[in-house]
Amino acid sequence: MNKSWILAGTALTGLLMASGAMAQSTATQEVEQVTEVVVRGAKTVGQLKRESGVKQKSTVDQATISQGSAGQTIAETLNVIPGFNFTNNDAFGSSGGNIVMRGLDNSRISLTFDGVQLNDSGNYAIYTNQQMEPELICSASVQTGATDADSMTASATGGTINYSTCKPEDTMGGVVKLSGGSDNFKNLFVRFDTGKFGPFGTKLFLAATNQSYDTWTREPVLSPNLNAELKKYQYNARLYQDIGDDGSFMSLAAQWNVNRNYSMFGPSKPQINCEGTNVAPNCGYDYNSIEGFNINPSDTGSIRGQSKWVLSDKLTLTVDPTFQYVLATGGSVTRLSEQDARLCGTASLTAACGLDLNGDGDKLDTNTSNTATTNQAPRVYQANITNTYRYSLNTSAIYKFTDTQTLRLGLSFDRANHRQTGEMVKLDANNSPIDPFGGKKKEELRIKTLDGSHMRRRDRQSYANVDVVSLEYRGRFFDEKLFVSAALRHQKMERELNQYCYSPIYGTGSSTPYCTTQKVENSVTLADGAKVVTLEGASTTAVYFAPFQRTVSFSKTMPNIGATWTFENNSQIFASYSESMSSPRTDSYYAVVLDNSVDGLNKSNFATTTNQALYKANSMVVANPKPETSQTLELGYRFRKPTFNATATVFTAEDKDRIVSSYDFETATFFDRNIGNVKRSGFEASAAYTPVETLVLNAGLTYTDTEVQSDLAFGKSTTGVVRLLPTAGKQLVEMPKWMWTVGLDYQITSALAMNLSGKYVGDRFTTDINDDVAPHYFVWNGSLRYDLPFLKEGTYVQLNAINLFDQKYLGSFSSQNNALPYVDAFGTKSGTFPFMNVGAPQTFVLSLRAKF
Repeated sequence: MNKSWILAGTALTGLLMASGAMAQSTATQEVEQVTEVVVRGAKTVGQLKRESGVKQKSTVDQATISQGSAGQTIAETLNVIPGFNFTNNDAFGSSGGNIVMRGLDNSRISLTFDGVQLNDSGNYAIYTNQQMEPELICSASVQTGATDADSMTASATGGTINYSTCKPEDTMGGVVKLSGGSDNFKNLFVRFDTGKFGPFGTKLFLAATNQSYDTWTREPVLSPNLNAELKKYQYNARLYQDIGDDGSFMSLAAQWNVNRNYSMFGPSKPQINCEGTNVAPNCGYDYNSIEGFNINPSDTGSIRGQSKWVLSDKLTLTVDPTFQYVLATGGSVTRLSEQDARLCGTASLTAACGLDLNGDGDKLDTNTSNTATTNQAPRVYQANITNTYRYSLNTSAIYKFTDTQTLRLGLSFDRANHRQTGEMVKLDANNSPIDPFGGKKKEELRIKTLDGSHMRRRDRQSYANVDVVSLEYRGRFFDEKLFVSAALRHQKMERELNQYCYSPIYGTGSSTPYCTTQKVENSVTLADGAKVVTLEGASTTAVYFAPFQRTVSFSKTMPNIGATWTFENNSQIFASYSESMSSPRTDSYYAVVLDNSVDGLNKSNFATTTNQALYKANSMVVANPKPETSQTLELGYRFRKPTFNATATVFTAEDKDRIVSSYDFETATFFDRNIGNVKRSGFEASAAYTPVETLVLNAGLTYTDTEVQSDLAFGKSTTGVVRLLPTAGKQLVEMPKWMWTVGLDYQITSALAMNLSGKYVGDRFTTDINDDVAPHYFVWNGSLRYDLPFLKEGTYVQLNAINLFDQKYLGSFSSQNNALPYVDAFGTKSGTFPFMNVGAPQTFVLSLRAKF
């Protein structure tokens, strides 16, 4: 790697970064290249590249990315950016992790890859363990405040992460990189470039990654097929074709990613205090039991097209089509009674009903307790499968009136078929699943019921349709000192929901539906046409909504405006205002409840004629049907000199109808709930200084203040009074008030370079009422690289240290309402400490990279 990139950089590198190389679509790249104001005469200094847009944005290039460990998730590399925080669930990222920016979590941040929207189409989650091999990412950027005008996202209420695939090389060659390190880490990366070939100068690269390592929170092996190893296989290709000499091009890229991991479940804080990271059974949770077994395998792929067509000196058309495929699951082991009514289905519920699941010759094993000594029910594997087919198109027409005036019309759509199932299967002789995806792909593994159906933990299908129309004007005035961007973005989200299982009327149908073919015993049609039923052989207190279908839709037109003013002394001020909307997640709509407006209804008594009449006057209600909206205002200042760069930004934002989700231990399910409005404000600053030619010093500072505006209802008293948790004035969970970074790049000799970076993350609340805190921590990472002088440039040996000083800290966690018991005038609400992921310990990786 060119070692000069590690130093102050070059004016050319800075110009490329300023030209929008990390915009999220081909169209945004084009308009930024044509109309964006630049700060002239200043070089890039340090890890963060020079920016000049109307919003706060930070960009890193391949030089910075390559300083990280082999196989590392790009989310960890971006931790040097102010306002951005990623908590990695292991040293390298195959176990996932959480991202927060300005009080926004994964599901409220847009992640794109070559213009492809990567947030899950159902719950908007970001799966950081499925991202591109870092060797192939040429640049990555973060906008901590707002989305772009042509963003296809239906989820982001602010904040975007964008990264782009490197182009194929012009000349034939390749790269081989071999790495090994702590926790049996092994990584092999191979890339081959064809160079330009054929009559049109077409070029192509092919690349493959093979990576594996052990978890560090569990015993290495539980059984021959059930171990604590995390594996990743990734295959990438990109075909690139220039068209003419006016900048037109076509590109087709593809990726296939296979993850096989063993979840590093985090214990609660009391459990951590009891036994450390390897929690023993007497502390309340046994990591190494079969019941503690959880995996999160995934197969994901994408085909990404990009093209730019210069139709005239004024008109340019961009077309970016994509296809994505996802097959993923969170699988676990449970015990299933051999006389579970679902095993009988429509068969007669008699003493003969049931199945011999464990082959012991009887159907008497019904005790689902893990501590039972007799008639213990056999274990089965249950997978929460998500299988998604997703198509999208992002296209824009760009009209250049003059060299300083541009108009863009953008049209895009995103179509996702989101199939969620949970086929149950038996375990093998080693108590391991035969297939990580259960019975999804191999129907012969499914547990068949007596009526010919099969056991399921869930079964539903959703269609998510997103349409975006945007119109943007960009212009420069006053000898190009003033740059103005004004845009309108109309976003529509439609969800078609198909629930094929029964849903308990208490709102747990999203996470714990009742999937069965049992006969309906009683049925009542509600006022809105929905049906509630009881099932044959079940208690009359077990009342369910029958399988249902419904469609919901939201739309909103939102402004996105900004301006910059550039001074003669290499200074620039910028300001922007934007609005965003996040439509509710799929899971929210399956958590249906019975309307409480009908007086006298006894939900637990379905048998009486009087009560059935009350049911008929009732209706089915979907929890949290309103979308979240956000308004963001930011003002910033940039200063550039040949040896010094600095940026400072202040921001304020307000979110309305914010939805949060937390785990309820009493019902063993997740509930979505609305906490009203949230105000967010703060500042972000970064600076880089080159005191001598061989040394660059970096620093960043972030302050974020978040405040919930209302109390949270959590139930009613026996007299019907709504009980409230005191959340008004509290901080949002997981967002630290203070973060800061420090670091240096030092060229020790012409061949030897060192990078060192440290990050401080302040205290983070883990509960809505702020009665528990994840303590602050300070982690250092570093690398030492030696360029091998006798081989082609780009050949080196590199030693990486992750958590260099072995800091003990807590990473990501699952939030709760309250950790400690909360007492009000009506009684006590029990508390639950969140699950915490313990930060990865000191880790070393040695890599040898050869370029030929």
